Amino acid sequence: MDLIVDIVNSIFIISSTYFTVLFLLLFFHHEERIMSRPKMKKFPSVSIVIPAFNEEKIIERVIDNVKKLTYPRKKEIIVVDDGSTDRTWDVLKKIKGIRTFRKKNGGRASAVNYGLKKARGEIFVRIDADSFPERGALMKAIPHFEDGVASVTTTVLIRNPKGLLDRLQEIEYVMIAWSRKILEYLDAIYVTPGPMSFYKREALIKVGGFDEKNLTEDIEIAWKLTKNKYKIKMALDTKVYTKAPNELRRWWDQRLRWNIGGMQTYFKYLHLLFNKKFKNIGMLLLPLFSVSYVLNIVGIMFTIYVLQRGLQYLIGAYVFGFNPFVISFTIIPDMFIFLSIFSVLMVLAFLKINFGTMDKISMVPKKLSNFVIYIFIYILVFPINLLHSTLKYFTRRYR
Repeated sequence: MDLIVDIVNSIFIISSTYFTVLFLLLFFHHEERIMSRPKMKKFPSVSIVIPAFNEEKIIERVIDNVKKLTYPRKKEIIVVDDGSTDRTWDVLKKIKGIRTFRKKNGGRASAVNYGLKKARGEIFVRIDADSFPERGALMKAIPHFEDGVASVTTTVLIRNPKGLLDRLQEIEYVMIAWSRKILEYLDAIYVTPGPMSFYKREALIKVGGFDEKNLTEDIEIAWKLTKNKYKIKMALDTKVYTKAPNELRRWWDQRLRWNIGGMQTYFKYLHLLFNKKFKNIGMLLLPLFSVSYVLNIVGIMFTIYVLQRGLQYLIGAYVFGFNPFVISFTIIPDMFIFLSIFSVLMVLAFLKINFGTMDKISMVPKKLSNFVIYIFIYILVFPINLLHSTLKYFTRRYR
């Protein structure tokens, strides 16, 4: 058993070290241009689609915010009511300067696809009905549409963070934005987030729009575009503020949906694994997700094993009557030493981002304790949620 643990430990350290070093090298190599953007060569027509379901309390404010987005051409704003059961439709009918449509409830992807059919702009922008883009979002993101680019993603941040859970997600979202920008340099951005993402309308139509059966259509569309040889860019300085779950149960359910949708996408494209014709998916995304999944699941088992051995030791010490804490330790490079080093690197990178190139992207959490909780508690819950997601996915207990 100890041999198996040593092997697992070694694989974990080697794999994690490789990806950690790769990301850090890419970050520091591209640091000077990480916030740059091309010059706007022309101003394409823009259609903004907002899918809405039971958003009577917030939809008017979101639309007002979208109307104020700076752009020299007139913006087409389309709101699709996806069969709301509250007063969303009544509110929409009173708002001027937008195109409104009502359809039978079919899910967010269905509503976005409906809007895609009605849109007329060259650039198709989707914005969730609980998200607020910054005023200069269009002017910052659209210049990234160079030759071959079909989508541009943005930095999603927490709107009005209040409690501890919000603060932890605030750190997480900045980390996600940073990692997505790094993945751009590998042509491997794997998601175009729902709160706000930009697309060439023609490209979306060519690939068949969003997958209405996928729980995370914003992940699947990124893989679909990549498979069809399109590029995706990350406009790191383009911000959108979205509502985050402020209750643990809602947070857990959201992550279940993210994971299950990711699995749907993974298995949909699994046949491309190691296929050099689709190198970005076959040679990078699929292997990366495979390694990440295995490390997470093995990490849970390894942790359970270590805790069980520790409990056995404490019980044995009690039975034989000696102090379990008065012992001499031999320091060896194990998984937990590596995790400590990795955690320090994460914090250093985060501080570098916030005080350096990304100082205007988000607020640094006010309490250092939030960092500690994030690193040593918050992210350690992810593998457990992943295990729960896996059980729900393979038993088909999701909708």
